[in-house]
Amino acid sequence: MIGYFPNFTYTPSDDTYQTLNVTLTLLKLRSRYDYFIEVGSGSGYIIINVARSFNSFKRLIATDVNCTAVRETIKHAEDEGLHIDAVCCNLTDCLRSLNNSLIVFNTPYLTCSDDELNSGDPAYVSICRNYRGDVLVDLLNVIKTGCCEFILTISGDGLEYLISLIRSIRPLYFIDLLFNSHMFFEDTVTVHLTPEIKPPQS
Repeated sequence: MIGYFPNFTYTPSDDTYQTLNVTLTLLKLRSRYDYFIEVGSGSGYIIINVARSFNSFKRLIATDVNCTAVRETIKHAEDEGLHIDAVCCNLTDCLRSLNNSLIVFNTPYLTCSDDELNSGDPAYVSICRNYRGDVLVDLLNVIKTGCCEFILTISGDGLEYLISLIRSIRPLYFIDLLFNSHMFFEDTVTVHLTPEIKPPQS
């Protein structure tokens, strides 16, 4: 996917490719999900490449808080002849049922000024947010439902913070570190979260 990326739509970069490669590898090993959901889809690079490679999903859904990014995802999917639903909303707030989904999220962690963060402009919010107090806490509310498996790419000390949050909730999650690289002057980690499956009550 080469071409024009509007302002405030994150251009695919090393962290994008890392997230995609881990996702494709996992799906080759266990293509058992009904739904594929990419949160913070940006240009749609990840979900479009997944749609190219796998046709076993009932639906592929992209969400982004930036409506310009959502339009770009739809445009690129249509250009590729792929059917992907894309919705402008925060995380998965707009989705009713997430059961048996794989949710992929390359979390935003770019630094912005206080004025930009406090402006309320969704363009700024989509690429640079209060990482600990906003994105990861909101994400935890989705994880707490126990609905799904997750592939998350997290930068810096965000992983340690997220793990501390996850350890305080139920259901329990298994956390597998799948890839760790050093980019953008810090470590960038991609992890796979799997909810504990409780045995049926006798």
